Amino acid sequence: MNKWLLILAVLLIQACGNTSENESFSQEQETLQEETTETTTPEVQEEPPTTAPEPQQAEDYFGYYVGFFEGVDMDFDKDPVPFNKITISLDSLSGDVLYGHSVVAGNERPFSGPLMVAGDSIKAVVSEPGDDRYDGVFTFTIRPQEKILAGTWAANNKRLAVSSRQYQLDKKDFSYDPQLELSEEVGWSNLYEKYPKYPDKSESLTEDVSKFNASTYELKKEDVENMYQGDLEVMRNAIYARHGYSFKNRKMRFIFDHEVEWYMPVSTDIRGQLTALEKKNIDLLKRYEQHAERYYDEFGR
Repeated sequence: MNKWLLILAVLLIQACGNTSENESFSQEQETLQEETTETTTPEVQEEPPTTAPEPQQAEDYFGYYVGFFEGVDMDFDKDPVPFNKITISLDSLSGDVLYGHSVVAGNERPFSGPLMVAGDSIKAVVSEPGDDRYDGVFTFTIRPQEKILAGTWAANNKRLAVSSRQYQLDKKDFSYDPQLELSEEVGWSNLYEKYPKYPDKSESLTEDVSKFNASTYELKKEDVENMYQGDLEVMRNAIYARHGYSFKNRKMRFIFDHEVEWYMPVSTDIRGQLTALEKKNIDLLKRYEQHAERYYDEFGR
């Protein structure tokens, strides 16, 4: 009996030893496998793919960008305008296609084209429809941290007075503000084109141009009856400028683009936005413009 008990004890000790060895071997294998995986799998630094932005990301870039549209390729025999103020509006994104429009020199044109994001860079090449003689292609980069849109524009028609331009525009909100005033500094000599009837003279403005704000003050005939035609014209157009009207008239464009810091062209039709007071003042100013004396100063101010 003692003999069989001894044999059974030996068998149990051997079984326990085998189990412990198997577990140890298994653990060693797992450790070896983990070490092998860690040491043989290289780290791969992948370049970020070039993709269209997510809609919520693109919304950060939507809005107005305003600044100067500077001529690069110009035909000076055709009397080009080297600088115009332009507003580019980024409106919506569908897939990777950006939709927007530009407002410059009394012309509002839609555009569309691919918007791509590669790392921190946002780029677009967008085309205007092509059914206007001034249509072309905008190529620009958006720098979101600086809120800047910069690039070039190339006209479809290479025989224009200005066939290519460049620009660096700042992101800016627009809202109508009737309190905006014309500058009290009257440094506006020779702003008008030379009048054909008097080729040796140029028209200037007087301090009266900033005397009244026709968006907030109801003008009376006594206020304007002795004013020069140029001052009356600019006072009237200041009403339109406060609403963001883009001027086709080169004289008005020159004044508001270059001399009025707050001016921002955003629309070519603001008739439905004029207040009752503004409409009344516009009618009065137009009547007196027709009969007012032009002011000529050969030497300017």
